[in-house]
Amino acid sequence: MSNFETIFKKNSTVEIISNTGTEHIVVLAGGMSAEREVSLSSSIGVIKALVNLGYKVTKVDMGADVANVISEIKPDKIFNCLHGTYGEDGCIPGLLNIMHIPYTHSGLLSSAIAFDKERSREIFLAHNINCASAVYIKKSDNLKTDPMARPYVIKPLTQGSSVGVQVIFEGDDFKFADYDFKYGDVILVEKYIKGREMQIAVLNGKALGVLEIKLLQNKRFYDYETKYTDGFAEHIFPANLSEGAYKRALELAEKAIAAMNAKGMCRVEFIYSDQEDDFYILEVNTHPGMTPLSICPEIAQKVGISFEE
Repeated sequence: MSNFETIFKKNSTVEIISNTGTEHIVVLAGGMSAEREVSLSSSIGVIKALVNLGYKVTKVDMGADVANVISEIKPDKIFNCLHGTYGEDGCIPGLLNIMHIPYTHSGLLSSAIAFDKERSREIFLAHNINCASAVYIKKSDNLKTDPMARPYVIKPLTQGSSVGVQVIFEGDDFKFADYDFKYGDVILVEKYIKGREMQIAVLNGKALGVLEIKLLQNKRFYDYETKYTDGFAEHIFPANLSEGAYKRALELAEKAIAAMNAKGMCRVEFIYSDQEDDFYILEVNTHPGMTPLSICPEIAQKVGISFEE
């Protein structure tokens, strides 16, 4: 799970899970992104739920030949369980639009915008949703010094699950001149906001609840390891907020989802500054994880919605 390089996978792998059911569902999983292992983990629960609900299910571990494979299988619908590039960035939705096959999640445009941090920031700011101050740095800029006063956060423009994110504090042994632009030739550098991380599940435009992430093991932020390793973070539900702040968080999450025109189950992430009593949005995730440690299924369960539902 530590290999974050985007891979090329020529051939899809097909696995027939259930031969009988009311409709034939293909679950797309794995794929060719840095979040491949997360996707495979998410697919386990999704496949089990679909079988329990009486569907005929085929799992396809996506490769470059995925269009041909789907054409041969002829499913009724697609459950897009891919995370990261190709699955979450609008590529698969665009392909399925052309093929006229119904699929889950938010569609091409919403997925593409939400996955791109530069474009999503533009949408948030246009709708008066707080974002941390930021600059964009190109590799060709050959910047040798810090792009802003420390502390700051470095983020690739198009990765999920905190892949490639770095938090740079005042005393860190870090030289920006040595940054290798591993995840693209342009990065986002944001002012670090000291606060608590709030995660909100939104289902069909309605915010279900706010969950607070309390970091353990001296972790600096909610990074990839923390998200997918048991014991690295404590989940507090409902989040420890005043009644007014909790309500504002729900409203802001719904506002962000509406601005993106996102659909189905989504997750919205904020940093809450106790000092300012204000929220700063981190992202809208149109393909939230469905792993045993994932936030959306946990929040849904807490409010009485089962994983199968």
